[in-house]
Amino acid sequence: MNRFIQITNSEVKLVTDREMLDLLEDDPSEGLREMIEVYSPFVYTIVYSKLRNILAADDIEEFVSFVFSRVYENRSEINLARGSLKGYLSTLTKRMSIDEYRRHTARVKTVEMTDEQAAAIADVRDMQADVERSLEQQALVDALKQLGQTDRDMLVRRYYYNQKSAEIARAMHMSDAAVRKRLSRAVEKVRELMISQGGMDT
Repeated sequence: MNRFIQITNSEVKLVTDREMLDLLEDDPSEGLREMIEVYSPFVYTIVYSKLRNILAADDIEEFVSFVFSRVYENRSEINLARGSLKGYLSTLTKRMSIDEYRRHTARVKTVEMTDEQAAAIADVRDMQADVERSLEQQALVDALKQLGQTDRDMLVRRYYYNQKSAEIARAMHMSDAAVRKRLSRAVEKVRELMISQGGMDT
C-alpha cells in the first residue's frame, strides 16, 4: 500500500492513499491542499517535460492546478486496487499533457496569418537583416498568404511561437535539416515576393 509522509505541527506520520482519498471526499478543501502539497512537484515535473516548449512557466503552473482539479472531479473513479494514487496521477497528467500539446499544435496548423503575427515575424532579428527591417506590414501579410500551408506553418512556429527547428521537425514529422532548409527557402521566397510587390527595396 502506497504511503506518504505528512508533517503536522512537527509530528511525522504515514498516510495511506486510501486515507488521502477519504480526506478528499470528506473535506475537499483540506484533501486537495494535502494532495497538492505532497504531489505537486511530481505532477509539475511531468507537465514541464511534456509542455515546456509550448507553455510559459505561469501557464505550466496553471495547468498543474488544472490536473489536480480534474483529480477531484474524478475522485470516485480512482481505483486503488489497480494501482497507487501516484500511478493514477502519473497516467492522468501524461494524458492531459499530451491532449494539451495536440490542441496547441492543431491551433498552430490552422492559424490564420494576422497582421500582428506578420509584424512579429518581421521583427525577429535572425529572420534576415533585410527582411526584418523592411517593410510595409500589409506587403508582408500578402507575401505570406502566397506561401503554401506547410511553409506558412513553419514560419509561424519559428518566428511567432519561437520554436527551434528541432521542435518544428518533431511536430511536423520532418528532419531538422529539412526544416532548416525549407525555412531558409521560405524566408527568401517572402523576400522575393515583397520586392516584386514593392514592399521592400532591392
